[in-house]
Amino acid sequence: MVGRDGGVFTFGQRPLLRVPARSRVSVTDITGIASTPDGQGYYVVGANGAVYAFGDAKSLGSLPGLGVTVSNIVSIVPTPDGGGYWLIGSDGGVFAFGDATSKGSLPGVGVQVNNVVGAVPTG
Repeated sequence: MVGRDGGVFTFGQRPLLRVPARSRVSVTDITGIASTPDGQGYYVVGANGAVYAFGDAKSLGSLPGLGVTVSNIVSIVPTPDGGGYWLIGSDGGVFAFGDATSKGSLPGVGVQVNNVVGAVPTG
């Protein structure tokens, strides 16, 4: 589990890889977390599209790094091979990084919503 402040909580046998809230990164808007395919790392994402990588997760870019200003990112979805990820906005906007390919977005096809809360890869 992840808190809005980036605090990560683990249960069972999973080790805590690193807690973003204690890593000199000050955040208050974390909206999602996703594991790497092997479970040895994870990404957390902020509402502004900032991505923080821990363990064996590799940072492949973020929206602030591209100069893109948003405040509605709700989820991060890694590619099945771990070589990329998609950032998902509450409006259905999809931003691809690494080997993630763009398949379109709701705004791109003229659909106007503001209630998307997550997504999963289809393979």
